This record gives sequence, structure tokens and C-alpha cells, in this order.
Amino acid sequence: MNFINLELKLFKQESLLDKLKISILCFFPIFLIIGTAISEIGVITLCIVFILEFFFKKENIFNNKLTYFFLCLYLCLLINLIFSLNVSNSILRNLFFLKYIIFVLGLINFLPKKKYRFGLIFKSWLMIIFVFSLDLFVQLLFGTNIIGIESPHRYHRTSGFMGEELKAGSLILAVSFISSCFIISNTKYKNIGLALLIFFLLSIFISGDRSNFIKSLMVLIYLFLFLKKEDIKKLIPWIGGLVLIVATVLNNYPPFKERYINKIFQDLSSNNFNVIKFIDNTEYGKIYSTSIKVFEKFKVFGIGNKNFRMICDDDFKKNFALENEIDERQLRCNTHPHQIYLEILSEHGMFGFIFLFIFLFLFLKSNLKKLLKKKNLLLNCLFITLLINFIPIIPSGSFFTSFNATLFWINFSLFYSYKKIIN
Repeated sequence: MNFINLELKLFKQESLLDKLKISILCFFPIFLIIGTAISEIGVITLCIVFILEFFFKKENIFNNKLTYFFLCLYLCLLINLIFSLNVSNSILRNLFFLKYIIFVLGLINFLPKKKYRFGLIFKSWLMIIFVFSLDLFVQLLFGTNIIGIESPHRYHRTSGFMGEELKAGSLILAVSFISSCFIISNTKYKNIGLALLIFFLLSIFISGDRSNFIKSLMVLIYLFLFLKKEDIKKLIPWIGGLVLIVATVLNNYPPFKERYINKIFQDLSSNNFNVIKFIDNTEYGKIYSTSIKVFEKFKVFGIGNKNFRMICDDDFKKNFALENEIDERQLRCNTHPHQIYLEILSEHGMFGFIFLFIFLFLFLKSNLKKLLKKKNLLLNCLFITLLINFIPIIPSGSFFTSFNATLFWINFSLFYSYKKIIN
């Protein structure tokens, strides 16, 4: 355990309450693997601790410029709730977003006080996500993972310990690259960290999650800007191995060839390489089209958070089609639009979309130039891991669900906490 010995020694010197906070953070990937109910307990526990410290220890977590951003965001969610078409769907998600505000501000106040905490968190995450990823290979090769769990889409997707939940790609993308970058830039295990970047990329590929595989390729390409030349040279054999394995899998495993080649390139070819036409003819395209129709009906404030699923109600669907003079068969039922911008437009309207645009503009304006100048690998990895959530066109999970929100806001907290350290 030399890999994590120093951090564990320093951890033993922490107070009982601080040990609790750090332990919850270290085990967050496990909580998310078990289920969002467990991760929610983790988030709420930390919020309670931060609130108690605010009142009894005078830890002012709100002494942060980001507080103004979160107040504006929360106000937007309250306004969205007022105009929600079905308040009962929206109320819990909107009102209880407050927990993420306390969670983020509390972490940004707590983590930078001792630098070793980042090491303990990232090394813990790396070990957890390595075992999780390795288990995906077992499931792919033998049909079940090491504890006998079978993927719900056995021949097309792997889910590992997550069972029925096909979220392995999202979890690996959010956790693995930042943990690997910490190892590369802050420990003597640089070569292992470099190899793990490729290993985790391959893990996302075998998860069958095409969207997150494309996003992970974008992350890796961005990271090349901040790796030293000798590190890039060390990566070349690993990249060669990755290409060889991917080519072998695609040539010898028909379900993956169908998913990654035929479903994309052959369908693109049949649509004369017209990307818009290609997307329109996919199931995602039909969901996108439905979300646009919802936006056109509720332009200003949207239909309300978590209300896109109302299209699944037969009566609502029928009335919506009649009111908008469209064929009911054109509407696709789903829990969310599967694309972040269309989710915001359909459920939050132009009001929410403008707020998102302002947030992205300010986030890029205040960080991008400094990050490119400093060339800190870990901070840039955290930055691109956050930004990749806002790539247009590519399908995505719902931004406000517990799973995706927890991953986003914990990485958001780590970004601003680590930024404090290096500044």
C-alpha cells in the first residue's frame, strides 16, 4: 500500500468530523455504483455537516464569489417551478437543488486547507474505478461479471457492478481521467498513469457507450496539449495497442461492429453523409424533434423541470398533437430529451437557456486563458471533464438527475478547490 501510505498517515491526524467528510468523498464512486439513493445520502450527510460547522464553528462557506452564481441559478429554478406545467414532477428536483449549492461551497471551503486530501481522494477513486473497469472486461468475455451480474444488453453493452443501469461509461469518464492525471502530475507513478489513460478509454469503448467514447477521445486529445513530449512518446505504443484491440473487437465481435460501425458509418452513407438527415432518422433524432416541438409550444419558461416525460401520458400527447396540428406518431415518449441543450430549451425555455449561455461564457472567459497559460495537467483535465458535458448534438444523460448532477458538481467542486491550491 506504498501507493497511498502517506495520505493514510495524514488522514489519521484529522478530526473525527473531517475523517467522515473525506471518507464520504473517497467512496463516492462506490456510492454511485450501488445506486443514487446511497450517493444522495452521501451528499446530504456532507451538507448537514457543512451547515452545522457554519453555525457552530463559524465556517463561512458562503464567503465565495460562486455564491452569487448559485443564488441566480436557484432563483431560475424557482421561477421554472412557478411556470412548471406539472409542479409535482418539478418541485423536489428544483427545491432540493439547494443541497448541491451547500455541497459545492462546503467542499471548496474544506478541501484546499490540506493538499494531501486531493491525493487521498484521487488515489481512492483510481483504485475503485480500475477494479470497476476491469470487471467490465470480465463481463464482456464471460457474459457475467465477477459476482455473476449480466448486462441487460448482454451483447451490445457492459454494465459491470451497476447491473441494470447502463451508466458505466459516464462514471468512468467523470472519474478516471482526472484520477490518472493526478497520478501523472503529482506522483512517481507517471508511467502507470499514462497507461491508465488508454486503459480507461478502452473500458469506455467496451461499455458500448458511443457518446461517452467520443467524449473521452475529445478529453484525451485536449490533454495532449499539456503532456510533455516524452510523455506523448511513451503513450504511442499504448495508443497502438488500443487501436489494435479496438480493430480486433470490431472485426471479431459482430454486436460491437454493428453498434460502432454499421449504426454510424453505414447509416451516414445511406443518408449521403448528411449529418442532420442522419440524426433525424435515428431514435435520438425523433426525441430531439419532439423536444423542439415542446420548446416551440413553451418558448419562454419551458414545460418545467422533469416534465418532458409528460409526452408519455397518452392524453397529454394526444392533446399536444391536436393543439400544435402535428401527427401524434411524430412525438417520441422518453424521460428526457437526451441532449443537454434540448433539455434546457424544452424544460426551461429561453429563460433557462440564456442563463446556461451566460454561465458557459463566464466559465470559459474566467478560466480558459489562464489554464492554457499555466498548463497544469490535472486542472485542465478537470476543466475539460466539466466542459465535455456541454458538447452539442451528441446524446447525453439528463443534467438534473441525481447521478449526473452528483458527478458534475463534485468535479466542479474539485476544479475550484484545486484552483485555489495552485493559485
